[in-house]
Amino acid sequence: MRLLTLLALATVAAGAYQFQKSRRRQARKALTDAQLARRVRAAIESAVANPGGVEVRMHGNTVTLRGRVRKEERDFVLAAALGAPGVTEVRNYLEIDEPAGEIGTMQGGIATGI
Repeated sequence: MRLLTLLALATVAAGAYQFQKSRRRQARKALTDAQLARRVRAAIESAVANPGGVEVRMHGNTVTLRGRVRKEERDFVLAAALGAPGVTEVRNYLEIDEPAGEIGTMQGGIATGI
């Protein structure tokens, strides 16, 4: 009976040791928010003409994007941010730069008539 108890204790101790070892390994692999933000910025730089116009904030594995981008670049920015290693969620608060287009006579403040 004592042998069985010792064997059970040794098994529990070995399991606890392996658990702690795997936790230490995961802690070394985990990246800080600043490191993830640098990775996201590097990925965005290749997708945008003006990467300084995009603000990147990290909280855990979630990236929040703010700023102004051209309409054609928005999807590339979002894909680059989500594709960065370590990112699991992207919150999109990007504003789109769109050309003003042609303003009609009534919108321009000029009324024609009598």
